[in-house]
Amino acid sequence: MKKISLFLVSFFVAIIAFCQSTGTDNYWQQQVNYTIDVTLNDVDHTLDGYIKMEYINNSPDTLHFIWIHLWPNAYKNDRTAFSDQLLENGRTDFYFSDNDKRGYINRLDFKVNGTRVKMLDHPQHQDIIKIILAKPLAPYSTCKIETPFHEKISANFSRGGHTGQAYQLTQWYPKPAVYDRKGWHPIPYLDQGEFYSEFGDYKVVITLPEKYVVAATGKLTDSTNASAALKTLSFEQNNVHDFALFADKKFIVAHDTLQLPSSKIIDVYAYYLPDAKYNSWSKATQFIKHAILTRSNWLGEYPYNIVSAVEAPMG
Repeated sequence: MKKISLFLVSFFVAIIAFCQSTGTDNYWQQQVNYTIDVTLNDVDHTLDGYIKMEYINNSPDTLHFIWIHLWPNAYKNDRTAFSDQLLENGRTDFYFSDNDKRGYINRLDFKVNGTRVKMLDHPQHQDIIKIILAKPLAPYSTCKIETPFHEKISANFSRGGHTGQAYQLTQWYPKPAVYDRKGWHPIPYLDQGEFYSEFGDYKVVITLPEKYVVAATGKLTDSTNASAALKTLSFEQNNVHDFALFADKKFIVAHDTLQLPSSKIIDVYAYYLPDAKYNSWSKATQFIKHAILTRSNWLGEYPYNIVSAVEAPMG
């Protein structure tokens, strides 16, 4: 039986800049703002894109390099931390999978402030690299990082990928590792575990076949026809630590609104599949609203204007 997972595309993060007490008042955290332009090929199950990152060094330290997560490479072969963890947990489906079901990210050519920089492999993990800055990044300054990328989307063995022509794009683009008061945190992708990422603002443009219904983090700001067969969608969201995107030609979309205790009104969306076996999704917007109100009461009011939940066929 297919496993069905619920993904919150706009996250239940009510406290954006939660600071662990260090005994001092000099807390800081980095910020990374993203502009991503990507095209989906649903025959080859690939993405071709270009990413620009504004990396803001709010730390008191001078940075000479930046670790970059390339988490799609977790699916590259059976010698990754992801593959090892699945085996440790008794799963062999990925280990014995065919190459056409595996994934990777390549065709990277990093530039920082317009200058091509050297890329070094992580000594242990294939889904992490280090870029060496030609000019050190001083405290409280900013640099521009950019690169093209090509991605083969893996079958959905974990929390993202594709199931046929249903796409679940999570942890899918190059992303700097977190740098905090304890230093760098280059972490390999794992099936069992959570993700530690910097917050930032996102502008994401995707071009894909016209028949797809797309659910994504943030607000749809523009929709145009790139050709008779393709469309281009633009999404924006500020102050989040990740961007997820789901595309399926069979999605049913339900919409409602919710008034929060402050009188702020937000949009609530549910994207689900037509199979009657999962007809509880017909009540999904009610469940989402209840969850938002409950967590707003526990943690602080939901800070975004949109919340979406997606029913996704998982591997």
